[in-house]
Amino acid sequence: MKLSADELNSLALKPETLQIAIQKVQMDGFVLFEGVIPRDQINVIRTEFLRRLEEYRASTSSNRGLNRYQMHLPFEQPFIDPRIIEHPLAMPVLEAILGSDCHCYYFASDTALPGSDYQNTHSDTQLLYPDTTLSLPAYNIVVNIPLIDVELEHGPVEVWPGGTHLMPGNLDLHALAPHMHSDLVTMPAGSILIRDMRMWHRGTPNLSRQIRPHLALIYARAWYRCVDYGAIRMPQSTYAGLSDRAKRLFRFERIVSEPNAT
Repeated sequence: MKLSADELNSLALKPETLQIAIQKVQMDGFVLFEGVIPRDQINVIRTEFLRRLEEYRASTSSNRGLNRYQMHLPFEQPFIDPRIIEHPLAMPVLEAILGSDCHCYYFASDTALPGSDYQNTHSDTQLLYPDTTLSLPAYNIVVNIPLIDVELEHGPVEVWPGGTHLMPGNLDLHALAPHMHSDLVTMPAGSILIRDMRMWHRGTPNLSRQIRPHLALIYARAWYRCVDYGAIRMPQSTYAGLSDRAKRLFRFERIVSEPNAT
């Protein structure tokens, strides 16, 4: 979506913009706010992220396909800046769709290295009632934040908008997807991509010489639980320093008394 200069400066969506953003997620499955996090902040995060990714790669093989890595992030600066975990342009959209008591249960990243291949078309979550044709409201939403300018050669995510997040679970994605409209989501660094996790999508090949990292956070309705990833772990002192809203977002995660506590 194109945001006005006033919205970008004030970091507040106009009521009409907010309604369109909400409806785009509900109807298309996603909305994109381009370049809303300052470049200097993204540069700091990218430098620290790449350092940690290098350490991670030294001990772990690709875990999301050829030359693709999923890596959990430490719950510490520079990753937990409010403009990452509770951005004032994203939160009104998330809270309108998921409820003001929503929570965040996933704090990680998705990185395509040069030489990565196509992923299979997939959805990121299981449907609550996969044997029915029920069209339910969203119950979890992923937020992606690119740390570089993502152009076609960097392996942008390919999405199938227009209702794939509302389809029943007994469809053959691999057979249907080539016959349906899809979009490649190119976006400048510091953009915020808000996507219904049920939406069909896939990673595409990174044909460049540059690593393409995305931060990835998942927000959900208060009643939704996912045990696949384990709780986000944070020291009590870190949790105490969060804003009231951020404390509410991470209230179900693992808060420990000392950084090295188990």
